[in-house]
Amino acid sequence: MKYLSLLALLTFTPGLASAADLAGALTGQDATYTLTLAKVRTHDVTGATGAMRFSMVDGCTGWGTTQHMTLLIRNADGSLNKSVSDYMTWESKDGKTLTFVLRERDNDGKLVTDDAGTATHTGPDDSGQVVYTTPAGRLMPLPPGTLFPMAHTETLLEGGTDGKKTIAVPLFDGTSDSGAQNTFIAILGHHGPQPSPFPALAKLPSTDVDISFYDRKNSDQVPNFRSQMRYYDDGVATNILLDFGDFVMRGKLDKLTIPASTCK
Repeated sequence: MKYLSLLALLTFTPGLASAADLAGALTGQDATYTLTLAKVRTHDVTGATGAMRFSMVDGCTGWGTTQHMTLLIRNADGSLNKSVSDYMTWESKDGKTLTFVLRERDNDGKLVTDDAGTATHTGPDDSGQVVYTTPAGRLMPLPPGTLFPMAHTETLLEGGTDGKKTIAVPLFDGTSDSGAQNTFIAILGHHGPQPSPFPALAKLPSTDVDISFYDRKNSDQVPNFRSQMRYYDDGVATNILLDFGDFVMRGKLDKLTIPASTCK
């Protein structure tokens, strides 16, 4: 899921052994969410609704994810804007390679975003390069310490377990035109197993996080995106808030399937 999103920063880089241990705790999933309007900050938006489906497949050597999101926004003049996005990734479990595809369509079904490529860590400091296939020939550097989405999730889960309060680390997930973003993660709480309507989650610890996303080329103190959620140790997210600036959407987990792993 969009790991979207510093402040007094605490630099944090996970050790490879810890990341590997956490990778073993993550599982495949198929999760469906209903999106409802939680807050508006301007008079331009009077209503919003939507849906999101997030699937993650354990490919043994890597994680395959797909996210499909639909948003329907009602404007002050009564008109409706619909946006549909499809986001797909493959991330190697060693955290070195990410392939991604992002497509977004507007109210008329017109393709407004069509990005695809491969990001690779080539330096010992986890620097690297993004090579785009769409638009063809576009190249972008990865700054040292950049994490890809699954490694980013592992990092925040490890931070919750270790009692950390904040984590700051660059993230590249293929969803921003500016390349890698700075992220600032505030860990709001860590919980032991708690009752849940989903049996697969009731036996797991979880971590509440607030994640802010910033363009690296700017010095803005206001994030361009912010999200809150509760992450379970298997990588499932609940209690989601997606802050788009003018409005905030709440994501409620409706359906969850955890497939059996075929990896040994």
